[in-house]
Amino acid sequence: MNTSFADRFIGHLSDKKGVCTTCDRECMDCRSGYNLDFSESIAGVIRFPSTLSAIIDDPKIFLPKEVPVHDVLIPIAINEEILLAFLERFPISKGLIVPLEESNWISPYGKGSVTNFCKQRGIEVVFPKPFCAFDPEEGVLREFRRRFRIGKPELHIRLKEGIIEEVKVLSSAPCGATYFTARGLTGKSVDEDLVFSIDKLLSSYPCTAGSDLDREFQDSIIHQAVKIQRGILRSIEQYIPRHAMER
Repeated sequence: MNTSFADRFIGHLSDKKGVCTTCDRECMDCRSGYNLDFSESIAGVIRFPSTLSAIIDDPKIFLPKEVPVHDVLIPIAINEEILLAFLERFPISKGLIVPLEESNWISPYGKGSVTNFCKQRGIEVVFPKPFCAFDPEEGVLREFRRRFRIGKPELHIRLKEGIIEEVKVLSSAPCGATYFTARGLTGKSVDEDLVFSIDKLLSSYPCTAGSDLDREFQDSIIHQAVKIQRGILRSIEQYIPRHAMER
């Protein structure tokens, strides 16, 4: 499995320097001032082989001997047989977030099996597709989004005479793209094509969601991510031409 998304997510959660290189030498450190270093809240990072055979006879052989106590488990692109074996051996999570940046990160059968397992043990579970769709309504996962300010992007936008004077990130896409988007919107006029600006910014970051056709959406996951990112304009949509918001 490709670990680039996991590395970016962990880097964002721990405010790792250099996690975003989009602006290169023109970097204005747009993430500064947000206190994004949550390193002390990361109980541990467990890595699995990136290449596995199509059929695994005994997934337990890939499990660690022990794991640190934790409240929320986030398996990223983990083989579903290994994930189920992990949950059976270490059922100590209060919440489970299984992000799906690619359609093949878990099968419908695997998703059903994990859901049933969590339901039986009272574990909250969600499968946000893509991860920036993460927006739980209650429980420990809701608190996770609030505390770490990651999930469905949310901005506070302040206008002055039709100009975006200030953009504050309330919640960022887990990859960190929303901070880059916020910087790119600052100073723009509502008369400009802001939807196009967001699409261009997200393309530059770039988005980590897959571009293949997803059966559930009948569309690509990256297109869903673009739609979610556009949603940050809802707070000022009354100032934006209707045709732009209806793309």
